[in-house]
Amino acid sequence: MLYFDNLKEESVKMKTSKSVFAILLLLGALFASIGLISPVKAVADVDILSHTGYLDSLGFYHVVGEVQNVGDQAVNYVKITATFYDSSHVVIATDFTFTGLYVLPVGRKSPFDLFLFDTTQSAKVDHYSLSVTFSTTTPLTIGLEILSNSSYIDGIGWMHIVGEIKNIGGVMATYVKIIATYYNGTGGVVDTEFTFSDPSDIDPDQTAPFDITLSSERVPYVNSYELTAESTQYAIIPEFSTLTSMLLILIMLAVAIVIYKRRLLKTPMH
Repeated sequence: MLYFDNLKEESVKMKTSKSVFAILLLLGALFASIGLISPVKAVADVDILSHTGYLDSLGFYHVVGEVQNVGDQAVNYVKITATFYDSSHVVIATDFTFTGLYVLPVGRKSPFDLFLFDTTQSAKVDHYSLSVTFSTTTPLTIGLEILSNSSYIDGIGWMHIVGEIKNIGGVMATYVKIIATYYNGTGGVVDTEFTFSDPSDIDPDQTAPFDITLSSERVPYVNSYELTAESTQYAIIPEFSTLTSMLLILIMLAVAIVIYKRRLLKTPMH
């Protein structure tokens, strides 16, 4: 039986090697593809992902939306300009705003809320067009982490997002701003709000609570929300990208296969 046991053991080893080799090849192909599609020269670019316009209960016209840094450089002063038209496509107003985040690292999204203060012109709006401009900058250091959050509707119909944010950096984080982007069922932006932590300055390794409120007139349109944050010194910990998640899953799978095969080798042969 020793001869057959050795054959079985060698077979398991060969299968293990082949499995790990195949996964390593796949990982290599993924990394190679990243290198192939990466631009030779750094390019800054910002896209408007979604937006919607509405007239609020006070008669002001809002355009709310979301942009993303799709280039490979950090950007700031991200300015969204709207041109408003009446039903005859005649320009009746123009205005601008900046994104909620002052600095957008590569891949980061940020909401915006642009609105007309003139109720007379707001009432004439039939449609609008948007444009975006920005400057390149040095990215902020990662130093903020939202530890937890939850939401509820209060007695007068306002939506609250409450949570806690931590300074994981080495110096004080000042003017810690937390921003909520609200989405409808299809992923379109329906509103955005922000607040500052309490207190707004957070010492290293310390936490602070926050409470973001949304008026009752916009609550019925909300299906989900996302949070982001920044301070004068720090950016928030980024979420894993899809590609990063895939790589982590493949690595974990390779490790799991190796552990499983080793356990098979240790199993007594009969």
